Amino acid sequence: MRVLITVKAAPEPSKTYIDTVCVAGVRVDQQPFEWIRLYPVPFRHLDSSAKFAKFQVIEVDVNRSPKDSRPESRRPVWATLDTVGDALPLAARAAVLEPLQDKSMCQLREEVQIDPNAQSLGLVAVRSLERLEFERHPGWTEQQHAALDASMQPTLFDEPGAKHPPRLEPPRLRVFYRYRCVDEACRGHRQSILDFEMSALQYRNRHASDETLRRSVIQKFQVEKFGPDKRTSLFVGNIADPTKRRSFSALGVFVVPAHADYGSTLF
Repeated sequence: MRVLITVKAAPEPSKTYIDTVCVAGVRVDQQPFEWIRLYPVPFRHLDSSAKFAKFQVIEVDVNRSPKDSRPESRRPVWATLDTVGDALPLAARAAVLEPLQDKSMCQLREEVQIDPNAQSLGLVAVRSLERLEFERHPGWTEQQHAALDASMQPTLFDEPGAKHPPRLEPPRLRVFYRYRCVDEACRGHRQSILDFEMSALQYRNRHASDETLRRSVIQKFQVEKFGPDKRTSLFVGNIADPTKRRSFSALGVFVVPAHADYGSTLF
């Protein structure tokens, strides 16, 4: 399977892989293009040769996920991973993504309410951003702490001198987008930002004051992503629990110039 990577979510503790991320993208080796979710991905622990960038194309074998009934979900076989060139330029990304932007956030939620196995990934246009909202992150749960403690213990299979990423720490803040989608009847959405870039920004500012951190987040995720000269959309996805699938999160941001037209750009 060949996949254009569009989303790398923030890492979370894992009993099996120390920590993992959820990766999403678009399958581009067949027509029509379709959304794909790849999980689990121990991204911080992959060999450097296997790490891939956002908007890069990868080739990887996959299997159906036995514990996840969402139609886009697959388990990757990471031993088969290969990257295909560099990250695509904006015009090529837009040529793939904009034709898939056929539903509003309200419509995705309505469809999942009717059928929990309805579309669970999408790219939704933002009509208006109201604000960013901040909450203190509660920290890892006892189960997550236990998983990190257990998985960080050395084993007989560790190679001598092998370097491991630092222990995964929770971000200081949870950040939410409050916005309205393009549905005329939209009453507003509040979605947690689970973008890997949010986690990385908070890690880089781990010694900064709360106020400095908030300003950095606002600059990166509001000022640089929204404005009258930009056409901004959110990559969104819901969670595996069938009883909670109406709850979508913002997995990433896609921005193009407001008046750009990439419809004729070939991929």
